[in-house]
Amino acid sequence: MPVWPSLASILQRTRAWPVTTRYAATLALVLAVFAARHAFAAGQAPGYAFGHFLIAVLAASALFDHGAGFFATALGALLGTWLYLPPTGSLLPMGEREWIALGLFVAVGVAMSVVIEALHRAVAQLQAMNAALLAAERARGILLREFRHRTRNDLGSLVGLLMLRARLAPSAAAREALREAADHALALSRVHARLELDDGLDRGEEEATVDTRHFVQGLCADIEAAQFNEGLRPVRLVASAESHPLSAERAVPLGLVLNETVTNALKYAFPEARSGIVRVRFARDGESFVLTVADDGIGIPPEAELEDAPPAAPAGGAGLGTRLLRALAAQLRGRFARRPGEDGRGTVAELRFVAAPPRGSGMARPRGNGAAALRGNGPAAPRTVSAR
Repeated sequence: MPVWPSLASILQRTRAWPVTTRYAATLALVLAVFAARHAFAAGQAPGYAFGHFLIAVLAASALFDHGAGFFATALGALLGTWLYLPPTGSLLPMGEREWIALGLFVAVGVAMSVVIEALHRAVAQLQAMNAALLAAERARGILLREFRHRTRNDLGSLVGLLMLRARLAPSAAAREALREAADHALALSRVHARLELDDGLDRGEEEATVDTRHFVQGLCADIEAAQFNEGLRPVRLVASAESHPLSAERAVPLGLVLNETVTNALKYAFPEARSGIVRVRFARDGESFVLTVADDGIGIPPEAELEDAPPAAPAGGAGLGTRLLRALAAQLRGRFARRPGEDGRGTVAELRFVAAPPRGSGMARPRGNGAAALRGNGPAAPRTVSAR
C-alpha cells in the first residue's frame, strides 16, 4: 500500500478519537519526549529549555488537532519553566532572557499548531473535492452508457416500425422508400453501437473522441457480419486503419459514409455469387483524413459521378445514396468521389476531409445541393444501388 494513503488514513482515524482520548494521548507524548530527553542527555546542560517539547507539539498537532497542539505547548512551557529555567522549581522565570525563551517557545508552538491545522483542513477539502469529482465521473459514465443504450434501443425500435409500415404500405414505391429509411436507421444504429463516447473524456480531453482504428475496423466487422449472416459468400472484406483521435461528432458522418459504401460494395459489386475483395483503408494524408473503399467487382454504373465532380453538384440521374454521401462529406468539410479501379476493374469510393477539427462550435453544415440531399429534394432511385 502506498505510504501517503496509509498516513492519511491513520491521521483520519486519530483525529476522530474522542476529546479526552486525544488530550490523554497528547499528555503521554509530552511526557515521552521529556523522558527521552533525560534518557539520552543525562548529566548534560539542558541548552534551550523548550526545544525538545516542539517535537511533542508537532506530533500532537499532526495526529489530533490544533487544540491538542495548544495543550502540548502549555504542558511543555510549564515543564520547561519548572525544571530548566532559573529559579528551578518555580513557574515564574527569573530574568528577561528566560521570559524571552518562554515567549518564543509559546509563539512557535501556537504557530505550528495553527499552520498544521490549516494544512489538515486544506487536505480534507481536497479529499472531499476529489471524492465529489469521482462521484461525478461515475455518474457521467453511467449517463453516457445509458445514453448509448437508449439511443441504440430507440433506433432499433424505429427500424422495426419502419419495416412494419413497409409491409403494410399500399404501393411498391412506398414499401421501397420505407425499407430504404429503415436501412439508414439501421446504419445509424450500427455507428452508434461503435461509439465509445467517454474515451476522450477519460483522457482529459475537452470532447468525447473515438480511436479511428477501433472504430473503422469494428464497424467493418459489424457490416460483414450483417451482410454474411445468411451463409458463406466468396467475398472478403479487408479493413486497415491508422489510429487517430476523432471527435464523436465527426465520427458519426464518417461511419455513415463507411457503412453506405461498404454495404453497396458487398451487395452490388459481386452479383451471381461472384468472388472478390472489398478493401477499406483509413489513413492520414497530409492535412486530410482519407477513407478509401475499393472493390474488384463489376464496376461503377454509367450514371456515377466523375472523380473531379464538385462535391455539392451531383451528376444528373444520381440517386439518393450518392446525394446522401455528398451531404455527409459536406458535414465533414470534405468531398466524396467515386472512380473506376485500376485497369477499369471495380470501383474506388473515396472520402477526403480535413484532419483538423473545425474551429468554433459544431461541424460545418451542408450547403447547396448537399443540404438538399438531406431533405430528400430532387429525383431519388428506389434503393441505394443507384449510389454505385
